[in-house]
Amino acid sequence: MEWELEPDPTRAAWLFKRTLLSHHETGKPLNLRMDIRESLEDQERALMTFYKAPKWACPLKCTLEGDTAVGEGVSRYFFSKTISKLQFGFNLNLGNTEVTRLFEREPDHLVPSTSQFLLESDIFLMAGRMIGHSFLHGGPCLSGMSPAIIHVLFGGTPETATIQLEDCPDLDLRSTIQLLEGNTELSEQEKVIILDLALSWDLPGVNQNNRRWLFERLLLQSNDPF
Repeated sequence: MEWELEPDPTRAAWLFKRTLLSHHETGKPLNLRMDIRESLEDQERALMTFYKAPKWACPLKCTLEGDTAVGEGVSRYFFSKTISKLQFGFNLNLGNTEVTRLFEREPDHLVPSTSQFLLESDIFLMAGRMIGHSFLHGGPCLSGMSPAIIHVLFGGTPETATIQLEDCPDLDLRSTIQLLEGNTELSEQEKVIILDLALSWDLPGVNQNNRRWLFERLLLQSNDPF
């Protein structure tokens, strides 16, 4: 494949898209429809139903019923809406929550949800299709992901990922782990607080030689997706 030999990542991505779309250009067209007169929940169900189909590289036709818009503007609307829902959540109750978020935590430190319901469903497969489809047709990318998650997705191991304090979901844990940052001398009370947390994960207390190591291990332990 030509794209596999291209050293420039941007051009390689363009060649990959061109190759894939060309390969499927004679396939059965995909019809993505949404009626903006329907409820927000029904609109989102229409999106999710569309992306349950396994083939999404065929020619695409987007129709926004209840609106006069046509052409590429409709496609841009669909892809922008789709990626926005991945970033901020679907207004659907898919696990006893009013808003179903596939990615959680702070902007630029988003990680996949650890909800058992979501993990046991095919919703992350659907999310992958949404991201890939937007990429293929020049739509927006999914931004705001934790750099550590991106590292793992590209083949790195959790142990070699650079996890930051902002990746820690529990603010109480974060404040304790933050005590280990830098070289400021710790009080006896702070050492006890750190020891209590470390022992909960079978880790040793802090000393002069293991401070940075313990900081990184506690960060790793406090992040479920890793």
